Amino acid sequence: MMGVVSLDRTELKQRAWAAAASVPDPEVPCVTVADLGILRSVDIVDGVAVAKVSPTYSGCPATQFIEFAIESALREAGFDARIERVLSPAWTTDWITEEGKEKLRAYGIAPPQKSS
Repeated sequence: MMGVVSLDRTELKQRAWAAAASVPDPEVPCVTVADLGILRSVDIVDGVAVAKVSPTYSGCPATQFIEFAIESALREAGFDARIERVLSPAWTTDWITEEGKEKLRAYGIAPPQKSS
């Protein structure tokens, strides 16, 4: 019975991740919050999808909008949702996925190089 419960939880986590990860960045809509690496994780805690999100910088004006969009995407996918803002470690452009860098390139933005 334990295996079925963990499988269900795994499937729920995957569905919740997919919903949250599909949210586009409001300033550069060719990339998602997952592409940028600002969506840190999504877990299921006591039946609630908990998404951990890091802003690109501490004063980013889009942070609350992004958090609301992720919460809305999770709710539309049928989850009770909670967003947790994670400030440490601070986001870095190194977290942008390779797919995200390709999308930025195709959009006409030179993606950042890996920091040393």
